Amino acid sequence: MKRYGLFCCILLIASFLCAAEEPGGPWKEERSDENLSIFSREVPGTDIREVKATALMVGTIKEAVDIIFDRKNHPGNMPYIQKSVVLSKDDKCDVSYNIISPPVASNRDYLVRSCADKTSSQETKLWWETATHPDYPENEDNVRVKVNKGYYIFRQIEPDKLLVDYYIYTDPGGSLPIFVKNIANRTGVSDVLESLEKTIQKRRKK
Repeated sequence: MKRYGLFCCILLIASFLCAAEEPGGPWKEERSDENLSIFSREVPGTDIREVKATALMVGTIKEAVDIIFDRKNHPGNMPYIQKSVVLSKDDKCDVSYNIISPPVASNRDYLVRSCADKTSSQETKLWWETATHPDYPENEDNVRVKVNKGYYIFRQIEPDKLLVDYYIYTDPGGSLPIFVKNIANRTGVSDVLESLEKTIQKRRKK
């Protein structure tokens, strides 16, 4: 109970910070449990909803960031990803090509530029945006995801505990009904965060 109360207090602070950072309409709570809360909201001009989450997990900022940039091991570690190829990389960012196999749709692919900004000794923001590459045009094998932006904010609140804010706005594309796309996006958020924590623990056992 004490742990749950602490999480609720942290969640309220994190939600306030997110609301101040992202102008828009009210967020609707979609899920809330001991270590994870998920919210969504409408975006003017489209039926696709933004999704954000706040989670508590065991781990360090370095472990989390290393896993996200370890593209070659995303298949098997991160949900739905069948293939991930790094096309360019520097000290802060990479550009990657990815193929995903979502559970309720045909394969999708996307190009994304991801960057990590260390905002303090206890906080890192890892953000991404849609990218392009001449060697990876759209093809008939996969539906191209053209709308895909978001971020993680990792806060080290204890030596081995992370508070994670996760935000995403994406349209999976294709002819799926809007309600299916929105359900898939919310489900994907929880799957990604749960897989991230499991991968941290799995790596520690090696």
